[in-house]
Amino acid sequence: KGNSKWALGIVTGNNKAHIQDYSSTNTEPIYKGSCILPFQHKKPQHFIQFERKKFQQVAKDEFYRAKEKLVYKFISNKLVFAYDNQQSLTLNSANILIPLIPNYSIKVVVALLNSSLFQFIFLKKFSTHKILKSDLEQLPFPILSDNIHTEIERLSSNIIIGDGDTDLIDKVNNIVFKIFNLESCEINHIKTNIKN
Repeated sequence: KGNSKWALGIVTGNNKAHIQDYSSTNTEPIYKGSCILPFQHKKPQHFIQFERKKFQQVAKDEFYRAKEKLVYKFISNKLVFAYDNQQSLTLNSANILIPLIPNYSIKVVVALLNSSLFQFIFLKKFSTHKILKSDLEQLPFPILSDNIHTEIERLSSNIIIGDGDTDLIDKVNNIVFKIFNLESCEINHIKTNIKN
């Protein structure tokens, strides 16, 4: 709490009039919640001509055009956060988080938010179909050693530029479990709950 910037995606007021499923002159990609995957978003499927005055609600440009940001599904019963360094636009089903957590890189934040442990905590603590800022602010970000931080950041970077490699995601999960000193029976319980 108090260590991040937040913004809503664009509310056009009329998606049919403003959103198209092909690129044309003066349009750029815009991402819906359905385009957001863990660590990355899908290839552009929707396009918009960005004319601020025509829309019902728009955040400041500094959020959409941030050098690095996280984009997450707003309507969801699980945490799904993608890393974005393309200054992409989002619709209001995909909100924006710019983490400013001391001693945390954005790629480590996205790794923890997508981890099985954080999924479990979110499921048990909030059990909701909306990912709310107030709930996210309660998640426990631990103090990390430099070595652990570097390793998570490396794995996260590789997942982001890859194809969501499950082996790398498993490695991130195992590191997160270890950070919180979880035993194998606790880890199995978490994995079972998330599957169900």
